Amino acid sequence: MKLSKILCLGAVSLAAAFAPLRGAVAQEVLRFSNWLPPTHYIVQEMLIPWAADVEQATEGRVKVEFINALGKPPAHLDLVRNGVADMGMSVHSYTANRFPLIEFAELPLTTEDGEVNSVAYWRTYDKFMKDAGEHRGVKLLGLWTSPATVIFTTKESLDGLDSLRGLKLRSPSPLFDTIGQKLNFVTVNAPASESYEMLSRGVIDGMYFQYDQIENFKLDRLIRSALQAPGGFGKSSQYMFMNERKWNRLSEADRAAIEKLSGEHIARAFGGKWNESEQQSIKRLTEAGLKTTKLEGAELEALRGRLQSIEDDWIATAEKKGVDGKAALQYYREQIAELEKEKAEKSGS
Repeated sequence: MKLSKILCLGAVSLAAAFAPLRGAVAQEVLRFSNWLPPTHYIVQEMLIPWAADVEQATEGRVKVEFINALGKPPAHLDLVRNGVADMGMSVHSYTANRFPLIEFAELPLTTEDGEVNSVAYWRTYDKFMKDAGEHRGVKLLGLWTSPATVIFTTKESLDGLDSLRGLKLRSPSPLFDTIGQKLNFVTVNAPASESYEMLSRGVIDGMYFQYDQIENFKLDRLIRSALQAPGGFGKSSQYMFMNERKWNRLSEADRAAIEKLSGEHIARAFGGKWNESEQQSIKRLTEAGLKTTKLEGAELEALRGRLQSIEDDWIATAEKKGVDGKAALQYYREQIAELEKEKAEKSGS
């Protein structure tokens, strides 16, 4: 066989061998340490759809893989910062001492709508606190909050604030501890994942929570009554983040694609989905016999008076951090009013 023919056949063989590689896509797999139950609403309706959007937006170059938790819920910020996991989500109040500035988004008596609060939260954080460094060491992808927090108990009924006196309630953060002190009940700190065991053993008489979380954590068989305040007793602030080194390894195009799905996009999407879930749970639990008492009139005004110092204390803390707390709160409330108006106009059209 002529040498030229041999070389030609060899070239064809090499081309055939490497042909599959031409269309191959180098994929970056991001391990997301998930401490929530796999069937939890946040996982199924928020995190997984977001991950699918990321894979589509990056044309398959970035894939988020959900794995079993590599540590306890409060440890996830450090797990991701140190590269044990590539991504995670957590609740700010689990390590509240690290995040004094974000407490404004958890304040009581602001708005009941999780989507409105989440978007107003992101805009305010982005404008006033982004450079304060509270999330240093990780790439912050998004912030969002729950709908309004309600007080749930195992008591058959609640007649108002005085009926809370002496009860033991699970508290997720120092903010809610302070509310408990001002309302004369005992707070017990623990992650949400421990709620069922603590209730069933009688360690606590109830908790701060949202209606849909009562269902998601299977607490509806134990809870009998709820106390609700307009705007809520507070909110739960949550966040999603990524290891900085992993983030910087992504291509500029993929980082840009993910940025479009982050920030206010996450706040609106996650807050909106959580708000929808909350409304559905309120309806189901009410129909199932859960008794909710709503504070109003003189008792509501008394509650406002008791809790005013919480806002004053946050403003003082913000000032020490170099943030204009009064201006931030004014902007935050302006955003809430604007967003509530937009939502009302949209629903009425």
